[in-house]
Amino acid sequence: MLVNSIKIGIVVGAFAVTTFSVTKPESEETLEVRIPDSIDQGAPPSLQMYKYIKAYADTFDIPLNYAFGIAYAETRYEGPFHWKYNHAQTSPTGAEGPMQILLSTARYLNKDLVSRERLRTDIEYNVKTSMGYLRRLHNRYKNWPIVFGYYNTGYPRVNDYAIRVTNHKLDW
Repeated sequence: MLVNSIKIGIVVGAFAVTTFSVTKPESEETLEVRIPDSIDQGAPPSLQMYKYIKAYADTFDIPLNYAFGIAYAETRYEGPFHWKYNHAQTSPTGAEGPMQILLSTARYLNKDLVSRERLRTDIEYNVKTSMGYLRRLHNRYKNWPIVFGYYNTGYPRVNDYAIRVTNHKLDW
């Protein structure tokens, strides 16, 4: 019973919201980002992922099931109560962190000298970069399965990965 009351407290707290403005990287348009107040960088990685995916999917107009589908496909993220979730993963190809972003891609998109360490450990930076990249790809290809294939391979194609992300269901 104690565990259930803790979960309820976290979920209720996760919906207290702060808003602030962010400028989209592709334009001068200002967007409103809503981030829950009660989750900070000291929170478990699974809650941080939930917070940042919801916030940046909303900011960059990425459907939530697709945003969470990418997280699941890349690092097996299973939702806010996935207490054993390891966000600091590196793929054999060198992609880093929870959304598996290549260092070169992050540097190109963000015009900064981000380190591998930051990409691997800064959940907010990694998710924001991923969601911005998905938006940029969708603006170009106008087709989510092609976007997901590109995200996965670097080529505009529909592959098994793209189909899995497109069909991802939120079941938590």
